[in-house]
Amino acid sequence: MKIDYDDVSPITGNKCVIIESDEKTNEESRLCMESGYTTKDTWKTGSDMVKNYEEHVTELMCNLKFEDEPTGLTWYPSTMVTPIVMLYPKGADIAEWCWEVAEVTPITGEERLKYPVPGVDGQYYTNRVDIENAKQFDQGEFESALDSFYGVIMKSSKEPEAINE
Repeated sequence: MKIDYDDVSPITGNKCVIIESDEKTNEESRLCMESGYTTKDTWKTGSDMVKNYEEHVTELMCNLKFEDEPTGLTWYPSTMVTPIVMLYPKGADIAEWCWEVAEVTPITGEERLKYPVPGVDGQYYTNRVDIENAKQFDQGEFESALDSFYGVIMKSSKEPEAINE
């Protein structure tokens, strides 16, 4: 499938950025399809929006940020979450990190007791991200990680075929 990209990535120098607009907020977001980094037009370097974002993400994501001086935008590795799969950066430091794709799995029976909902007595999570069996991709393999992410979505959206006996 051929994609018409909208802009040049400040990270790779290639024309590989998709720009999307949110009709509700008029905010534009950008995703570099080669590096996996993303930004929004409100993520101005040093802004309160960036400070607030960094309060809610991992230390690794903060350490991996890319500040694009010509545009004044701050870029971060992408995190993509659906009810069935998650794509995220993982690692101990900026030299040793990778992309991971982990499926969401159900928690059943007595195992649920290991996953209480914080602050709610007697309630337990019914699903969890299966990070123990996550697929790993090198830093430069965002496109492969994204293919794996969407592959899980496509696999789960297919109806099982009826068996006629």
